[in-house]
Amino acid sequence: MNTKQILQLTGFTLAGLGIVFGNPTAGLSDAHISKIAPSNTNFIKDVQSLKKIGQVTALIPEASTADQASEYSVDGQSGDTAFPHARFKALATVGEYDPNTGLPLTGYPDGQAAWLADEDTVRVAYQSESYAKNSNETYPWVMSSGATFTGSHIHAIDYNRAKFAGFLDNGTAASEMFEASKHLFDKVYNVFGDEVTSKASGGVWGNQALPNGTLVNFASSKVLSQADFFFHSFCGSHHEKANKYGTGKGFADDVWLMAEEWNLGNSFYAETNSVDTMGLASMVVDTATGVAYTVPALGQSGYEKLLPVNPGTTDHVVIICAGYNYDLPNDTAPMRIYVGKKGLDAQGNPVNQNDPNASVRDKFLARNGLLYGKVYGMALANANYATLNLSAPNLTALNAGQTNQQLLDNYVSDPTAPNTFSVRYYPTTYKWNGWGTANAVSVANTEATKWFNADQQPSGYTFFPADDKVEHPAVDPDITKFRFVQNLTNNGALLGIEFTNLIAELTASSNLPDYVSADVRRIIGAEDGSLTLETGGKGIAPTGPNNLDGTKTAAGHVGAGNKRKMVAPDGLQWIKTADADVLIVDEDSGNSYGERKYALVLNPQSLELAQPGKGW
Repeated sequence: MNTKQILQLTGFTLAGLGIVFGNPTAGLSDAHISKIAPSNTNFIKDVQSLKKIGQVTALIPEASTADQASEYSVDGQSGDTAFPHARFKALATVGEYDPNTGLPLTGYPDGQAAWLADEDTVRVAYQSESYAKNSNETYPWVMSSGATFTGSHIHAIDYNRAKFAGFLDNGTAASEMFEASKHLFDKVYNVFGDEVTSKASGGVWGNQALPNGTLVNFASSKVLSQADFFFHSFCGSHHEKANKYGTGKGFADDVWLMAEEWNLGNSFYAETNSVDTMGLASMVVDTATGVAYTVPALGQSGYEKLLPVNPGTTDHVVIICAGYNYDLPNDTAPMRIYVGKKGLDAQGNPVNQNDPNASVRDKFLARNGLLYGKVYGMALANANYATLNLSAPNLTALNAGQTNQQLLDNYVSDPTAPNTFSVRYYPTTYKWNGWGTANAVSVANTEATKWFNADQQPSGYTFFPADDKVEHPAVDPDITKFRFVQNLTNNGALLGIEFTNLIAELTASSNLPDYVSADVRRIIGAEDGSLTLETGGKGIAPTGPNNLDGTKTAAGHVGAGNKRKMVAPDGLQWIKTADADVLIVDEDSGNSYGERKYALVLNPQSLELAQPGKGW
């Protein structure tokens, strides 16, 4: 239900900026009571305080903990905004509404992007992740078919381009340049290749479906109350422009990539094991048409982020598949990429873009290399485990669910190990076989559970086990390069990965490559002392058990015992300017002393930090 509908149901109307009040129903009033402050029962007062998109100017980030009355005495205002290395203004705030539609913006904001919708309009899009009954449901997102989804929303907000250009240099609120907002898509296809219709008309969504198409119910404690289906957290969504790496190289269309993240464990289901479902959706949105497609060739195991990298050829796409594997007992998987071949269907047959009988779905996915491809996992030569001070993986222990075999995490925590090594990415025997229930398999029968089977190990290599909690990667903005950096979130580290022979390996045969070679550099290790932040006289942390005298700063992670290292790095963006390559990092550690956002300057030749052990 959107804001306008709520107002209408309760006797309110929005007429320009005027509001006419009636009496809210008892049920709505009860539902309004805040879970944060149960005493907050004044619904009418809250309606009076509704803000349009961009109207709130107060900031969540602060340069230091509030230490002056002006910074903490007024609720809802900014704290210390004397940031030493940056400037910030609010573009939009969760809870603000579109005055044209009444639809509010939902949280928690995560993967986001901005691009020109036209010559006069900047479009800013973000996903608001939701875990349904594990956190809170969101209002129904209504598709053109009548199907409704709670959970993650993808909001797109349009701003006037000319005003946007001067936004950081003027004192106006973002509402002065706001034009419109919408959802990024209004039609969605499921893992079987079908448009999702309402639950009442027989529609199904993959995280609630078996391979035969049967809808399985959520457990009573997880039953949705707001919509037919549930988009699990879309986390690090990403916008990619067509032909990004040169004419014909990369995607053929402008797309928005996203994947349902994390996992839906057995507690979600009343009738089946979670691994017997179709798992979590990997998805792509055709931003020109507003249609979202599930892409099972990318995998059904769920990811933190799907991020394209330069393939070097016009016939392929290469996508980093970072993060979580679906509900596996050992929380372990190798780092992964997807390699797809453009123009082909799932069986490797050409898809004629001029054939009127070919579906719009398959034409779009084929020309973007998303029907014919495989997921590849990082593997280390067996002889090279010892050079990294590691014993080769114990496959029996991994398959028994033991988590002490996360060897990549052990490596980044060992400062005596070498900082560089070489790997290959290999596929398993699994490959998606096409649409429909006849071809469908549960997530348990995809590559997600095959990485550490003895019969799946490449000759002379073993897949390199890592904790599955790797958050965002970031690709080099230099489109002549074939490389990216990757957060290792569990232990807190940063790797650089460069594909060393990509074009030759992709074009060695008419089929998919046997493997993809890469060099790896440990940019920042996970040991204490590997990273200290320059706080510019700010970053003062609040007084607490780890900061008794109130003198510690964000130079170290106060909540983690003041360790000088990366702690739970999550958001990651690579910015290239005229004189520097800069990584922007956001930690997501649960730090009660304030999460840290910092910049790391890279040496673009070596992918080492320009100043060893230092960030800002």
